[in-house]
Order: sequence, then C-alpha cells, then structure tokens
Amino acid sequence: MRDLDGFGPEDLRDYVDVSRETLERLKIIVGELDEWRRKTNLIGPSEFGRVWRRHILDSIQLLPHIPASGHIIDLGSGSGFPALVLAACATDPRAKFSLVESVGKKCAFLRSAISAAKLPATVIQGRVEAINPVQAHCVTARAFAPLPKLIEYAAPWFETGAYGVIPKGRRWEEELTDALESWRFAYEAIPSVSGDGAILKISEVSRV
Repeated sequence: MRDLDGFGPEDLRDYVDVSRETLERLKIIVGELDEWRRKTNLIGPSEFGRVWRRHILDSIQLLPHIPASGHIIDLGSGSGFPALVLAACATDPRAKFSLVESVGKKCAFLRSAISAAKLPATVIQGRVEAINPVQAHCVTARAFAPLPKLIEYAAPWFETGAYGVIPKGRRWEEELTDALESWRFAYEAIPSVSGDGAILKISEVSRV
C-alpha cells in the first residue's frame, strides 16, 4: 500500500512519531477511501495515487499543533482530511473530533471510515453556517474556503476561545493579507512539508 512514487505508511515516521496501531488505522481509512471513491466522487484516480504523501502526510503534520486531549471541530470535512487522519493518531481517551460536512454521500463515507477504524469522531451533517455550534478547543479545515471566509465560518468557535490550525497552499500569504483587512488575530505561520504552503495557527480573533 504505497503511492506511485513509493511513499507509504512507514515513511510517515520520518516526520511524526506514529505507532503501529496508528498506521493500521490509517491503512483502514485509506482502504475505505479506495472503496468509496469507486462509487462516489471523493478523490480522483491521480490524487489517490499519491494519497499517502499528498493527503495523509499533509494532514498528519498538524498533529503537534492540536490539543491532544481536546475537542477538535473540522469544517468541510469532505474526504476526511485532515480530521480522519488526526483522529486515527489520537492516543488520549479524552480526544474528540467532530466532522462537519453537508454532502450526504461524503457523510456516509466519513461515518463508514470512523466505524471501520474505530475513531473517536462523529459526523455533523449540514452547512457550517447553519449548524448549532458545539463547544470546541480547536478548529481545523483543509481546502475548504479562502482564509477570510473560513474565519467568518469559524467565528462562533473563535469567539468562545478556540484557536485554528489551518493548512494553506502557496497563496497563504495573499490569503493572510486579505483576512487581516477584515479581522484582527494573532497568528503563527509554520512551514508545510508540502512545499510552498504553511500551517496557520490563528487565535485571539475579532472583527476589524
């Protein structure tokens, strides 16, 4: 079970300390993704051919930045990155993940993967702006919305003290500049293993 370039589960240990049990859970998630992508539009063949590097590694790099024992809410969970991966890595029994997704078929996949891998996670089906906010310590989102809009979506959680851990691509600086026109917040930009991107840690959010 490796990518077309040879990158696979064991290679994740070069970046994050993961146990054998965690690797097995990640393999189950990838197996579920492989099965479900054949019947619904979760991830294209070319993307699946680099799933371990492009998606699993890109998600697992967030692990040191989220609370080990807290409640993490993931917005626009889609095909499960980063939330399924982070939930698979959780070792503290108090860790909890809520995955927000509006598309029914994607919710069905997420629930199937959570069940198969026995993850400490639940799915909330609905549009982010329409759900009843549940209390959370940390907000994650990947490839969901430009940063200004994402902060707006996440505002109910930021207002109650949560912080954000948001992976962004090569346009992260431009998105950050745009967001600072409408929002005040503290941030840290951490280089991404994926190249030109960054992990943005955002806190103390308020409107300009």
